[in-house]
Amino acid sequence: MSDEHARDDKLFGALSTPGPRTPIIGAEAAAAAALTFLAAAIATAYVADWIGLPIVPAAVLVIAVASATGALVPLRRAATRDRGAAVTFVAIVAAAFAALLWRARPDLLPTSSGPDLVHHLALIDYIEQHWHLVHDVRLSEYLGEMIDYTPGIHLLAALAASWLLRIDGLHAVYGVVAFTVALKAGLVFLIARRFVPADRPREAFAAAAVVLLLIPYRYSIGSFTEQSYFAQAASELFALGMWWTLIVWDEQPWAGAAPLFALFGVAAFLVWPVWIGPLLIALAAVALMHGERSVGDRLVTLAIAVTPIAAIGAMHAVGHPGGFRMAGTGGFAIWPTPAEVGWWFYAPAAPAVAFAAARRRTRAIVVLLLAIGVQAAALTLTARASGAAAPYLALKMFYLAIYPMAIAIAVLLSSVWRAATMRAPRLRTAPVAWALVALIAIVVVRRVVAAPRPAPVVTEAVLQAGEWARTNLSPLCVDYLTRDGYTAYWLHLAVFRQPRASGRATSDDTFEPQKALVRWILPGSLPYAITDDLDALPRDIRGNVDIVERFGRAAVVRRRESAAPCQ
Repeated sequence: MSDEHARDDKLFGALSTPGPRTPIIGAEAAAAAALTFLAAAIATAYVADWIGLPIVPAAVLVIAVASATGALVPLRRAATRDRGAAVTFVAIVAAAFAALLWRARPDLLPTSSGPDLVHHLALIDYIEQHWHLVHDVRLSEYLGEMIDYTPGIHLLAALAASWLLRIDGLHAVYGVVAFTVALKAGLVFLIARRFVPADRPREAFAAAAVVLLLIPYRYSIGSFTEQSYFAQAASELFALGMWWTLIVWDEQPWAGAAPLFALFGVAAFLVWPVWIGPLLIALAAVALMHGERSVGDRLVTLAIAVTPIAAIGAMHAVGHPGGFRMAGTGGFAIWPTPAEVGWWFYAPAAPAVAFAAARRRTRAIVVLLLAIGVQAAALTLTARASGAAAPYLALKMFYLAIYPMAIAIAVLLSSVWRAATMRAPRLRTAPVAWALVALIAIVVVRRVVAAPRPAPVVTEAVLQAGEWARTNLSPLCVDYLTRDGYTAYWLHLAVFRQPRASGRATSDDTFEPQKALVRWILPGSLPYAITDDLDALPRDIRGNVDIVERFGRAAVVRRRESAAPCQ
């Protein structure tokens, strides 16, 4: 038996006594340190604000770096080196990050649309302006439900902007979320690698799990590039981090698993708390499965893992009780139909999950999927009891379910490949496995690249026009001649910092593009307007305005005829 087979058998067989080394590899240690940095930054900023201190980005950076270093040093010292896994992990994270940045070229501004985008940007702007969180309920007139929203991703965007210098949270948030998604792809690879047996090319088939996530594209990437679910997408990183620590603890007792589970859980809660439920259910299930361990040992582990998460939840509930009303809220969410997700994902997922359920090695996949199903059922009942038109949060659970499903498919694919090459040993090589993964990637990536790129709501030119108008004009005197109503909504709330619950924002006509054009064709509109495309304005408007300032295609214009009073 090879050394790798021996290590693998020892890892999955020794469940009652800890081994001499932490059961991780170097790439996992690096990933854990990266998650620790992000989680520590979020938690430090939140706790500082909760106890009444100002959020000081430089101090938060020092604490986050110290926390990451404190995690990395012992983990790297005890971890097993695996150069192939490390190189593949870095390549996946770098490639995913580069691809996501390329998608947002050239401005690296958010590419999504909708009211959620504007609300997120408004909260980020508030944090940057004040360096504390929202504590005055009267600010709900400006920020609405965001006063109770868990602010993890907003804190991280504002902090990153301060650390990087010369940019603001608006320019930082896309890159921050893109990095969490790229790191999430790397973590999926590392988790899948644990489940792929050592007698086959583990790196190749683990990488296949990442490629498979591109089939349900609107759930894996579109959640933040199209649908503005910034907090949800970023929180998935920490939820998968929690799942990774749980997998390690399930395989072999390890003292570091519970503290990391707790830290990642705190971050997941502060970014988007909905993912906490399935991971806590999975933690309890795994603890019950390990009857060979003493009740006391399991209770101590559970206490270490759960207490900090419960504490941060209680802290948030004290100041923001309204945040928990979201469990029964309604809203638009994509139904995970085969047409939306893709038959190429659903068809192999069913036998793959059944295959995982039949094996001790992969039971953590099924445990998480069952836990997600339990919470989805509970959220469906809650939505029905509250009279919501659709089980909004229950549908959201599929966004997390795609990760264990993709990993299960990759594991099944590795077993099918091994069986298919039993009588052709020359084909049982890593290059052949990588060629198979590359073929899948070509088919999948072509579909993603061919998808139309929507016109961005937020652009640099319109931002410059808005900032000029905010500095030189009264926002009460500025109208919006934009092709997309959400561009006008963003200018009004996030750039001009106007209230949501009073004034012009209470009228949908304020942001309706056609209604705005009619106002400017007829006499009596506001004296100034911002347009995102001056050349596209109707001739009746262009012939009746003066250009005050121009920024590329965008401009601030002034009406020549008499205007309505600003209000």
